[in-house]
Amino acid sequence: MNLDTKISTPHEPSSNRLLAFDGLVFRPRSDTPIWQQIYDHIFDLIESGCLAPGSQLPGETHLAEKLAVTRITLRRALQQLQHEGHLTARKGVGIFVRNLPSTFTVRDGQRFLDNFEAHGQEIGTKTLLIVREPAEPAVAERLRLAPDTSIIRLCRIRTSDKQPVYVNTKFFPAHLFPDFEQRYDVRQSVTDVFRAHGIENYRRAETRISGGFASPNEAEILRLTPGTPVFRINAVNEDRNGVAIEWTRGCWPLTSVEFVF
Repeated sequence: MNLDTKISTPHEPSSNRLLAFDGLVFRPRSDTPIWQQIYDHIFDLIESGCLAPGSQLPGETHLAEKLAVTRITLRRALQQLQHEGHLTARKGVGIFVRNLPSTFTVRDGQRFLDNFEAHGQEIGTKTLLIVREPAEPAVAERLRLAPDTSIIRLCRIRTSDKQPVYVNTKFFPAHLFPDFEQRYDVRQSVTDVFRAHGIENYRRAETRISGGFASPNEAEILRLTPGTPVFRINAVNEDRNGVAIEWTRGCWPLTSVEFVF
């Protein structure tokens, strides 16, 4: 294998992207299963930098033909690499090498964009839903409200270079934010909403991060393969008087972010 052959962009012709797979000679199946040998080869290409972060792999059909294996055999190797977070499948687009992770610094009283370092990538926000509704028991408990108290539910997606990297649902006590929708609409900033309602300073009272695997719904939203490793976030913000003003539940692809506290 020639390690000087580098896949640097998803826009290269498929023939160019196949060059990195030249020279792969399979050992006997009795030594190592073929899918495992393909896995090892692609993993080495990623670790050596021959497959650059963010680059797109050739399509399954072309790659299987190049390696003279069945798509079933190839897919097993690709799925294992996806489950381990080395590759990311974008629905309807293809399979990509993981990007370098962005950095999210957990700090009090800061807008998302002030805490998020995306290494020059363009960050976007897509708001899916804003609705006022009675609090379900779990929401009421986290916000320390009486059952069925009116709350605001906000669902949105954060994107990096138009690729979804974070989906979350936020809950707010409705009585604290009578003008939530109007203030949020200006810049899609929750911090702006807080400040417009007299909350200049707030703090992260609790942050819980757990590991898991993308559910079918999370995978659909984040354009991942179901079962891809993810971080799940559970966080509460308080104002300076200790009143709970926000509860967030969110999901990040495991390889997309590093958290700094």
